[in-house]
Amino acid sequence: MRVVIWLLAIYGCLCCTTAFAQSLRVVTLTNDSTEAMLALGITPVGATRSLVGNPWFPHITAQMTGVTVVGQELNPNIELIASLKPDLILGSRQKLGRLRPILTLIAPTVFVKDNRRQWQQNFMTYAHAVDEEVAGQQYLACLNTQINMLKVALAQQPLKSVSVIRFNPGQVRMYQLDSFTGELFAALGLQRPPAQQVHAYGVSNFSRERIQELDADILFYFTYGTRRQQSTLQYRDSFMRDASWQQLNVVRQQQVYSIDDVIWNTANSVLAAEIALAQIPALFSLPVPPELNSCHLPARP
Repeated sequence: MRVVIWLLAIYGCLCCTTAFAQSLRVVTLTNDSTEAMLALGITPVGATRSLVGNPWFPHITAQMTGVTVVGQELNPNIELIASLKPDLILGSRQKLGRLRPILTLIAPTVFVKDNRRQWQQNFMTYAHAVDEEVAGQQYLACLNTQINMLKVALAQQPLKSVSVIRFNPGQVRMYQLDSFTGELFAALGLQRPPAQQVHAYGVSNFSRERIQELDADILFYFTYGTRRQQSTLQYRDSFMRDASWQQLNVVRQQQVYSIDDVIWNTANSVLAAEIALAQIPALFSLPVPPELNSCHLPARP
């Protein structure tokens, strides 16, 4: 079976399955693959450093005790990965496709196409790779139960359309349906302004001349905060002082809110989705917040 999986990995399979034991040694090269393993109760032996944190995102730090840092997502340390003698390597073709031929010489390697899109499908690809499809389906069923409960509650409140942007150094990005937030809000039954109701990831370098396209019942923004944070904050403040911004109905109605960049944008994965869903009742002032229980499995001994 191991030989079969090795050959499938070399020839480019995206979903491989095997009856690995609970002591499976997994190296995860993207945050979504790391969170997928944690949600399934599997602690990786190695993982790339989180884009924010020292070295992990705050929301996964407690679960990452003893995990070896194997470099950064765009620059993993191949020698260190090999030294961990993994049974399986997980990651994203969009970020690390160029390294796949080398990684498959170390261990079977399973990549999703793009870790920024289709977080539920990507999670199931990883679950399949570690022969945990049933646990993966149960986890997503739990999350989707939460989504459906929130969808019912959101349908009874007045804020129906949601606008989403991010402030980066010297620019704004507007997010559309195929982003992490786009998929979450669509699942919750919320509408987007016409410019965001598009099946694409988003629009970078969003022009101030288009500010009026951001109007909605409620607007959420997150702020890039790992490098050049001061210049980002200065640009955000300048953007928000623009006369066109001040004329937006959503601004006049004081329905503009900052949300966490890691949870709502950068993490792109299941544990972040679980936290984001738990924040929905407060963000939308739902009169009776539904009780949302944790879905992920405890870490295995």
